[in-house]
Amino acid sequence: MKIFNLLSRLNNKLKNCHNNSLLFISLIMIYGAIIYYFYALNWVGIILTLIVSIGIFIRLQKFYNKQNSGSSGDLPLTEQTDTTDKKPSLQEYYLLALYLASYISAITMLISSRSDRALITPWAIIPTNFFWLYAIASLLLVFILIKKDFSNKIKLLLLSAHYFISLSIAVIVYKIGYGYDPFVHEATMRLIDTKGFVLPKPPYYLGEYSLIIILHKISGLTIAGLNKILVPVLTAIFLPTAFYNFLKNWLANNTGNAKEISNNIFLIILFLLSLTFSPFILSTPQNLSYLFLVLTVLNGLSSPRPASTWILALATTAIHPLTGLPALTFAAVVSLTNTKNILSHKLQKIIKSVIFLFSSLALPLTLFFAAGRDNKLAGSQNIFSSFNSWLTNTGSAGREDFLSNFVYFFANNYPLIIILLGLTTVLYYYFYSHQQTNNLTKYQENSFSIITIIIPSLLIAYLLSKQINFNDLISYEQSDYADRLPIIIIIFLLPFWLIAGYNLIKKIRQSEKTVQIICLIFGLGLLNVALYSSYPRFDKYWNSHGYSTSQNDVAAVESVARDANMPYIALANQQVSAAALKELGFDNYHNSPNGAIYFYPIPTGGPLYQYYLDMVYKTPDQKTMAKAMAFAGVERGYLIVNKYWYQSNRIIAAAKLTAQEWWDINNEVYVFKY
Repeated sequence: MKIFNLLSRLNNKLKNCHNNSLLFISLIMIYGAIIYYFYALNWVGIILTLIVSIGIFIRLQKFYNKQNSGSSGDLPLTEQTDTTDKKPSLQEYYLLALYLASYISAITMLISSRSDRALITPWAIIPTNFFWLYAIASLLLVFILIKKDFSNKIKLLLLSAHYFISLSIAVIVYKIGYGYDPFVHEATMRLIDTKGFVLPKPPYYLGEYSLIIILHKISGLTIAGLNKILVPVLTAIFLPTAFYNFLKNWLANNTGNAKEISNNIFLIILFLLSLTFSPFILSTPQNLSYLFLVLTVLNGLSSPRPASTWILALATTAIHPLTGLPALTFAAVVSLTNTKNILSHKLQKIIKSVIFLFSSLALPLTLFFAAGRDNKLAGSQNIFSSFNSWLTNTGSAGREDFLSNFVYFFANNYPLIIILLGLTTVLYYYFYSHQQTNNLTKYQENSFSIITIIIPSLLIAYLLSKQINFNDLISYEQSDYADRLPIIIIIFLLPFWLIAGYNLIKKIRQSEKTVQIICLIFGLGLLNVALYSSYPRFDKYWNSHGYSTSQNDVAAVESVARDANMPYIALANQQVSAAALKELGFDNYHNSPNGAIYFYPIPTGGPLYQYYLDMVYKTPDQKTMAKAMAFAGVERGYLIVNKYWYQSNRIIAAAKLTAQEWWDINNEVYVFKY
């Protein structure tokens, strides 16, 4: 009883904050990016950002309050009216208590599994019982979501909590940090925090940098901590409510029991996690921009006010232009729909053609000019093979145990499943909308434009982008930028999958009990499959290869810094370089024939990393190290070799014979001095 009342009071207090916080966060990122780019993010820049953001926010509130719209789309992610008037029974309190107990047990298990070792996968140290706890918590949450006596606010809060545990496993388990890019961004933000700016100032990432630095300055929380939790936390807070508001608005004219409609919406929000969610487990500007693109699309398909869609689209652009350009294109489509009564039919067609052309060419041209002065095209023979990466891992499962086969049947065929879902969705809604052309609401017109303008133009942009070679990227990273476009296309398909999922849930709940039970078990299995496959894996089917940065890597970096009494370079792998960024920051550059270079191999496509590859894949000799030192203009060099590296025993044995001195860190990382 006390727990339920506490949650209810907490929801009521947070309601207004939740309604407006996304709008305010978006304004901070937009104006923070502008002020940083033209000035700096010192205290003056931060205060100026806050003053402008607060001023615009207040003016928007006054403008909205003058309008006589009671729509739930007043602001991004507005809470729906909760009509629950009956208190939950004692049995339902027990159900809530059981869910909280299983949830807390799962969180406790993750915390107890925290490690600073070099890990390929978090599943190597998380007990397998965690999956049972997750499945039990998911099952209990299903029962809570279909209960009529629990308020909608409580259900949304529990959904957010469930999203959080699904998205935060890497954040909790990896003590040092997960991935590589977050270390680069963290080091950059620490430098901005100290100096107010970093030169050169690129016109990207600035939205996330501004938000984290302002939160750091105001709250006192560390940049490292904020950088870890930003995307998982914001996704858990905003995405379930965004899904809920979109479906509520879309289904507003449906006849039937309002509470049953809401409960079905809650169920599809939960089971949408079965599509996997790897973009939201790691905080990078690209991943944050994916989140804001989702929010932009959902808002544009449900809010009566295009201004809020533009604000979200501009925030997306401030975070990452690669995602922001499609967001701006969509915002333009929304505005065009809202002004169709003003513009002639011919002018509307011309504007749509311009939008289509912009959406098709803006990203490829941006990537082409960003590729470098010696940029070139890969050749037309690659056009027809551009989709090969989507189908690389398709196939049947092997002959292992039932659970592994179940997981990898879906994991191996995931790209094919997504393609088939996408084609089915596009064809169905195209023909449905085509038949209803004269009866479409403006929200349905916007969705029709996604299918006829946005998705086809993004496919063209993808094919064109695949032809671009990037001078500064290593061969296996050449397609990284282009391969983000399929994710953006999937984001534009999400609203249609939500609608289709709602209809599927509705059909299942109207079926016999036996069918409902079978579907429930299958759905819970898919949730666990998505949980497992959204994170790096190492098993008989899959090897994610990449290790996490460990405490031994940090210790190796620190030991080299203590030993060196002159300018030096250190040839090491990506995760050791990440440890150098974390511990030593960006204030360590040398002049080279290629310009200023960092004293560890960053980026992986840079010249120092090639010297590292020569040392570990050819021969770790004095001659190669001398070339690297001459390139950097220093007289001291170190080779750092992790024990997990391929053929590390051979490399270590050979380096011992050529190095002036060597030592090891816990027999896991070896340092060779030249």
